[in-house]
Amino acid sequence: MKKLAIAVLCLLLIIPVCAGAKNLTPEEKFKKSFPKNNFESIKPTSIKGVYEIYTGNQIYYYMPEAEVIIYGDIISQNGVNITRESNLKKIAAKMTNLPLDSSLKIGNGKITVIEFMDPDCHYCRQAYNFFSPRQDVTIYVFFSPSSQNSEKKIRHILCAPDKLKMYEDVLTGKFDNNAPLNICTDKKVDETIKTHMRLSSQIGIRSIPLFFIKGQVIVGFERAIIEKLLKD
Repeated sequence: MKKLAIAVLCLLLIIPVCAGAKNLTPEEKFKKSFPKNNFESIKPTSIKGVYEIYTGNQIYYYMPEAEVIIYGDIISQNGVNITRESNLKKIAAKMTNLPLDSSLKIGNGKITVIEFMDPDCHYCRQAYNFFSPRQDVTIYVFFSPSSQNSEKKIRHILCAPDKLKMYEDVLTGKFDNNAPLNICTDKKVDETIKTHMRLSSQIGIRSIPLFFIKGQVIVGFERAIIEKLLKD
């Protein structure tokens, strides 16, 4: 009888533990299954049993029941890239809090345009040609260099006494083909470049140019989309 009482007591102690394990939230299960994977948010998708994991600059998916991670885009039956749309919304939320005082400000128009760019990027130069004659925009430029040569040109711009004129010269190709560059050792320039690169990484920027206009993120120089946003 004593042994039976002990067995019953052990069973009563074990059951709550098992029940607690079954009642773990998806977030708790993920932390338990993948303790080394840091994330910013986890939320259910429209697909039953599949959760979106956002790391701060990347989206992937998690199935708690199978305890697996899935990489790749989810595409709806009408061709909408759900993963991309979700990521752009997250980028947009971060763009609203950017420290604009660390950017290169161009113009004084009523429409604010935030741009992440690389001076050697072909489509960034196309965007420059599109925006430069406009009087209705104020552009806040953040640099996201993709190579050492790009970073040297950025430094050359930021080291110049007249940064806007030098920005124009670089974007119009006057410092291509191994033209000599002014590479200063100004600590403020160093900090600006580091800040821009950190922000680019934190936001999760993978393609340039990237624009933020009227609450919408545009990846690439999508001229028709940008023109429509500026008119609306």
